[in-house]
Amino acid sequence: MSESRMILAGPLATDELCDVLGVAGQTLALPGRVCGGAQAGIGGDWPRYETAAGEVPAIEVAPTAALMRYLDVMGLHPQHIAGREVWGFGGGGGDDWSTAAAPLMALVAKLILERGTEREAAQVRARLRRIAEVAAAGLRIRTEPEATELLPEPDSSRVEVRSRHERYGRYFSVEEVELRHRRHDGSWSERLAREVFISADAALLLPYDPVRDEVLLISQFRVGPFARGQAQCWMLEPIAGRIDVGETPADAARREAVEEAGLSVGRLYALPGHYPTPGANSEYFYPFVATVDLSDYRAGQGFGLDDEGEDITTHVLPRAALLRLAMSGQLQCGPLFAMALWLDRQADAIRAGTQPEAGTMLA
Repeated sequence: MSESRMILAGPLATDELCDVLGVAGQTLALPGRVCGGAQAGIGGDWPRYETAAGEVPAIEVAPTAALMRYLDVMGLHPQHIAGREVWGFGGGGGDDWSTAAAPLMALVAKLILERGTEREAAQVRARLRRIAEVAAAGLRIRTEPEATELLPEPDSSRVEVRSRHERYGRYFSVEEVELRHRRHDGSWSERLAREVFISADAALLLPYDPVRDEVLLISQFRVGPFARGQAQCWMLEPIAGRIDVGETPADAARREAVEEAGLSVGRLYALPGHYPTPGANSEYFYPFVATVDLSDYRAGQGFGLDDEGEDITTHVLPRAALLRLAMSGQLQCGPLFAMALWLDRQADAIRAGTQPEAGTMLA
């Protein structure tokens, strides 16, 4: 093997990732197996190599700038296997890696490379989990129906991107985009400069006890009203949280119910998903109403995760009181306002155990 060649193995050797990294070459098979590393490339350990019966797919390639940047961001180093330097292995923590993870790994790699080299590799590495959550949203989009009523046909060629740069990146990020798009008359717009707040998708949940006709809300401090200059910085909200990598929106809603309210929920009703602020934010919401038994529930303080700085109080109130709060302007959280109106319209169907006229009934 020439010194200008490299051997990539395991997750690094998948077709999807190699395409993104711009590498190709001779396929190989290393004796042994890979263990752990299910979160490789998305914020967790890479698989470890073990000498054992079996074969590990590998490929011998010429390095590219994209490959070297990716290896640097991932913090990977070669291991000596069968007398050769092989890239693609790490500590092997967690469940075993699977090729089913390759599409998400590749999309994360694409997002990393699109950000260029302005940020130190270690800075990007620290945000891999956040980047992966955004990438997972991109995969969900591919499986979901597009809005078409009263709108042009969905067609990515109607938007031409001239430049796209990440100007800030921590838990969230801000991107600066220069683009033009087709106007309604078919002509092209002028070049437009836009800043976009990039966020992962979120699941929202409004627990509803159909027997007692009661709902559960949470309240907590929110920096948005504070930044606007409002004295009241605590808001009534539905249970909500980011959708973790590997979760479905419904999975996330159930998990957040436990974390934010200590509540196990029953049947879920999926409301239509939506962008709360599409003019400047990529965030997308998956709202749910869930049936629960609140007969023995004790509302109060002390909910939320300490490592996320959450200080959550729960409130149980009649559904009629929720509607009164919504119509009197006491619900300043927009999604909760919409969920309250949906529940007011669909409560009878839920109480009867039938399919609501709007929304999807899940198990």
